[in-house]
Amino acid sequence: MYNLSDLETFIAVVENKGVLAAAREQRLSPATVSHRLSKLERELATVLVFRDSRRVRLSPAGELFYSRVGAIIEALHDAEHSIGARSSSVSGLLRVTMPPWIFSKYVMPKLTEFESKYPQLKLDFLITDHFVNVVDDAQDVAIRVGTLTDSGLLSRKIVNNSRLLCAAPSYIKKHGMPATLAQLEEHYWVCLPWQRQLKLFDEHGGINTFNAKTRFTISNSDNMTQAAIAGHGIAIKSKIAISEELKSGALVEVMPHVMAQSDAPVWFLRPQNSLTTRKTDVFYEFMKSLFLSCK
Repeated sequence: MYNLSDLETFIAVVENKGVLAAAREQRLSPATVSHRLSKLERELATVLVFRDSRRVRLSPAGELFYSRVGAIIEALHDAEHSIGARSSSVSGLLRVTMPPWIFSKYVMPKLTEFESKYPQLKLDFLITDHFVNVVDDAQDVAIRVGTLTDSGLLSRKIVNNSRLLCAAPSYIKKHGMPATLAQLEEHYWVCLPWQRQLKLFDEHGGINTFNAKTRFTISNSDNMTQAAIAGHGIAIKSKIAISEELKSGALVEVMPHVMAQSDAPVWFLRPQNSLTTRKTDVFYEFMKSLFLSCK
């Protein structure tokens, strides 16, 4: 029968993407790691890992087994720590997805400090503005901005935030500052591909919908900010994403309070069936600390 050590070795092989790297982490010989993995597969009567001389790849059964067993072992280690039976180090792999602007503006400047505090915790970042299915894409944590629509995720708010319209002074000088919705519709916009339909309040408090006039769209929020600063058009941005640019004057707000859907909190999300672990808790506290000045 397989034991806890066999399961921990399987997790190490997956998270280190190979037998040799897993052996180094566990301070075992590659032969011992291979033996434990083969023993586990033999006991389960299924192939968990496809492996060749260069890499390992999880089988469908291996993916399911890893998603369940990894969380259970993590919870077991946390339980041992809570009664003083395990060292205080936080370890393992944490997969996190978030938008580019949060990673570049808030996470990256403080990441070395976090790594120094938790040297045994490995982070795998999926940085994208596109919607990521947390469960299907095997993410432990998602940092999202805006209204939540997925009730299948556990959520904790990190910080309040709002969206606004902005543009570079050079753009305003060339095209003028819009004062009405009719004027706004004539302006050029710098948008993410899914931002082209706008909902804005009219002068009577009603909601007006129109399609933004764009010469190009950009699928990366950081590049979108740079395009706005360069004077290519009006942009919809999170206030905390461009706080420095607003202070410096690189960007100016356009028609304040006109957005009908301006509320856009930053959320910390994880799968509904996931267990609370120390690694997710310490990363939540880290993310929370990054936005203290935004309150």
